[in-house]
Amino acid sequence: MRSFRLRLAAISVIMSGLVLLAFGAVSWLIFQRVGVANLDEELQNFGFRVAGRAGPNVSGPRTETNMAEVFGVESARARFFSLVVQGDRITHRTDSWPRGLDPVSFQGGVDPLDPQPELVDPPPRPAAEVEPGRPNPPPARVILEPRYYTVSAEGARYRVGVFSNGEVRIVLGADLAELGRGLHQIRRAFLIALPGALFIVALGAAFVGRRALRPIEVLSDRMENVSAEGLDQRIKVERTDLEFKRIIDAYNVMMGRLEKSFHQATRFSADASHELKTPLAVMQGTLERALAKCPDESEAQQVYSDLLEEVGNQRAILESLLLLSRADAGELKLSREEVDLSKLVETLVEDASLLAEGRGITVESEIAPGIRMEADAALLQRVLHNLFSNAVKYNRDGGQVKCALSRIGDAIEFTVANTGAPIPREEHEKIFDRFYRSGDAGNSRVEGVGLGLSLAREIVAAHGGEILVADDAGEGMTVFVVRLR
Repeated sequence: MRSFRLRLAAISVIMSGLVLLAFGAVSWLIFQRVGVANLDEELQNFGFRVAGRAGPNVSGPRTETNMAEVFGVESARARFFSLVVQGDRITHRTDSWPRGLDPVSFQGGVDPLDPQPELVDPPPRPAAEVEPGRPNPPPARVILEPRYYTVSAEGARYRVGVFSNGEVRIVLGADLAELGRGLHQIRRAFLIALPGALFIVALGAAFVGRRALRPIEVLSDRMENVSAEGLDQRIKVERTDLEFKRIIDAYNVMMGRLEKSFHQATRFSADASHELKTPLAVMQGTLERALAKCPDESEAQQVYSDLLEEVGNQRAILESLLLLSRADAGELKLSREEVDLSKLVETLVEDASLLAEGRGITVESEIAPGIRMEADAALLQRVLHNLFSNAVKYNRDGGQVKCALSRIGDAIEFTVANTGAPIPREEHEKIFDRFYRSGDAGNSRVEGVGLGLSLAREIVAAHGGEILVADDAGEGMTVFVVRLR
């Protein structure tokens, strides 16, 4: 079985994970572009500073010193430049210039296919005035539009900017490893935080799912605990979400119809049983009087005897139906009194022995003395009599019936076992259904309509106990067990 809450949490985690991964990828690209843009701006500031004043005789060492002052000593180690004057002649190259890169190959401001120079528009602001007493800087020069390249050499990646004033070209670059380390730290922090975020999402989804499904859980609990006594229970809908209101309203309407139908059925069963008792009593009295007037061993006497016996059976069935209807309506009232179960069982064992004597069935008993309890003696006797009667009726000729009464802790246990045909395991619960008869019993000529065990279960349940059937594999017997507290 699948859990909706687990599926909701899984879907939330998957969707959130995809969204977070997409957000992380986009953020990483943005950080990368911003980092490259910031690096280009740093290179541009220094490149414009040099290209705006440099001429053919620009000093490479002095420019290198200025780079250290501008970027700082630590950052300058990751920077490099090369000065190229007219004629593609390299006049200076820093020691940190990467091997495998040719400064001359980088063009600045001039497209080989379109040799017209592109001037920076607007032109960069001139350098700040120097302090008094120092020589004036050379005049500012016109700067061509810079060009930027991302190149690789010997397994490393570099960002290179080319700044030119038409006479001098400064090829200025920086190692992208520093930017890569920053991006790597951001990526690692994101991947470390991602499982925690998804775990929180899963907990949140599970919490939301539980809160959202609370009305369904309440509905499930009510449906699982529906009984004849609880058909009047309804679920309130004051604070229920609109999505569940329709379901709960349908449940309440269904329970209303079920309650009405149930009460009608139980009332019909009780009324019919009650109304039929009077005509049957009249029939029984009439047959008894007619039987008393018939000659002995006459055909009429046999007919009246059979009819009288059938009327007795019908009265027993009606009495069982009346008790069952009361149990369904929760009106099976018990007249509790102190009952000596030991003596009651002993009496029923004697009656069962008389019934079994004609078929050669032996009845054995093991009854603990002095077992008493508060119970309805008449109803409890009806249960035990039914079990003994079944143990004899459904037994084989020459078989055995064994019964036992004992106290186990705070419970009383009564068992009846017989050597009749075993009841299939899949029918152990069905035999307590009304009007149900096991396959062997239904095909046999044994009298019965299938109400005895159903009524026995209701009576035992009213006493706070249980009745069940089990197989005694060791002796091949069918065992009925009654446990009472």
